[in-house]
Amino acid sequence: MTRHALQAGTLAALLAAPALAETTDPGLQPAPGFGAPGLTVHSGLTSYTGSLGGETDVGAFMDIQAEVPLLPGLGLEAGYEGSANGFATSNVGALWRHNLGAVAKLGPTLGGHWKPFVGAGLGISYIYTNGAPDERNGFVPELPLAAGVEYRFSGVTAGVRASYRIIGGETFTSGPSYEGDLLTAGLSLGARF
Repeated sequence: MTRHALQAGTLAALLAAPALAETTDPGLQPAPGFGAPGLTVHSGLTSYTGSLGGETDVGAFMDIQAEVPLLPGLGLEAGYEGSANGFATSNVGALWRHNLGAVAKLGPTLGGHWKPFVGAGLGISYIYTNGAPDERNGFVPELPLAAGVEYRFSGVTAGVRASYRIIGGETFTSGPSYEGDLLTAGLSLGARF
């Protein structure tokens, strides 16, 4: 009886194995790729050009962007970015920038994991000083131009990006005019859904 029970148990296990495998893996979905919507956070350094660059130090920025695919290889990201740059001639105050904007990103997906891209867009920023002797503030249009590369592991992305932001409006203040554009460079971390 022991031998027959062992044979019956082995046969039952062999017949049940495919059914158990199907119930333990209920159609796992592949991780979302670059063609899926997502959220990304960028952070890094900022530096102004022109006469404004001579007045300010290197600063820092942080942003959060939502991205949606439009076509294969083309996506649109939109969100908020904030930055602060101290003044080079004094330890008082900083030049703050709050930006809302959108960038169209174009680039191929290589090997399923890498995505080099270039981008261009539009935005508007409110730039102001705090603690400086001459208060200067106002709204300015921006034209961001970007280039970078992202790497996707499962549904998580990480990357590097550099942007050159052409700032419109030579004067937007009650005091002396600001002239210069903005360079940013930093790292990103995001997720696709």
